[in-house]
Amino acid sequence: MKKTISILLTAALLTAGLTFMAGATENPLDKPKTPHYLYTTGTVESVENYNGQKGWFLVRIIDNDGNPAYLVITDRTVFPFKSTIVTGDVVTGYYLADAPMSLIWPPQYNTAIFVSGMPADGNLRADRFYTWEDGMDGYMLAQGGQFAFRIDGNTEIVLANGDDFSDGEIEGRRMVVIYDGSTKSLPEMATAIKVIVLYEDAVPLPETVSPDMPQDVVIDASGWPILVDGTQIDAPDAFQTEDGTVMVPLRAIAEKLGFEVNWDGEMRSVRLGVATHLWIGNTEVNVGRMAPLSISTAPVIVNRTTFVPLDFFVNALGMTNAFAFEGQIEIHSEGERME
Repeated sequence: MKKTISILLTAALLTAGLTFMAGATENPLDKPKTPHYLYTTGTVESVENYNGQKGWFLVRIIDNDGNPAYLVITDRTVFPFKSTIVTGDVVTGYYLADAPMSLIWPPQYNTAIFVSGMPADGNLRADRFYTWEDGMDGYMLAQGGQFAFRIDGNTEIVLANGDDFSDGEIEGRRMVVIYDGSTKSLPEMATAIKVIVLYEDAVPLPETVSPDMPQDVVIDASGWPILVDGTQIDAPDAFQTEDGTVMVPLRAIAEKLGFEVNWDGEMRSVRLGVATHLWIGNTEVNVGRMAPLSISTAPVIVNRTTFVPLDFFVNALGMTNAFAFEGQIEIHSEGERME
């Protein structure tokens, strides 16, 4: 019975998709689109603990072409199906499409989603999804443009930790969509069985910092000069959060240190040079394709400026010192590290 319903659903969606495409003035796939995630698939050859960190693993896989790769599993990796990693299993690891490249061989992928044990009749898509403005009503379109899904009364919507999220806002979120039937149209369309809303945007901003209400911020370090390698720079004022974290303007400092700074408004992310990548509201920092680093406080936007915790420059960028002392803030790229 379930199989019959699935076939009828697929046929209905296919008809709707082809009807839309026939009457559309512009194919939604005409514009180049980049998916939020890429993926690699292979057979698990070995599993070992990663750098002694509890719950972190380095999974060596061999792909269909016989090439090796490593999937770095962290405490933020999401397992949509089986949560164990077994030698000999065929698995897929999803990683950020725009993560900086590394020259390490075999390549290491910081794995956001680890897929193992998917049912034979199951399907999965992972991307960032938005309301399909020029498409079928009620559908959300993947950032990559190749897939759209809708939710019905039977769709389960949960957060990455399993908590119910059926009443939550999913617009623009990173999600794993599980489904069992789809159309053959472009984009492919389906009704979701289960939607897993991933980490990142769910990380709350500090209560004292609001992108829309910067006047609520208590500026304890207002007016403090910021010195980079002994030279004062022109930069927005730093501030201090309620827990004492000093937040400083990222672009002005990073550019003085010689980094090229690029902002991605759609991703709400910042890339420094070719190797370092961070996101607003997320304490993760990616450096190349190595396992992510964690900083003390998530980056925030205040008055259209990205602020990061002062220790970001030491813990993520490898500067020797970064401190606030006696009415000024200093960052040093060379010299002896202070304890």
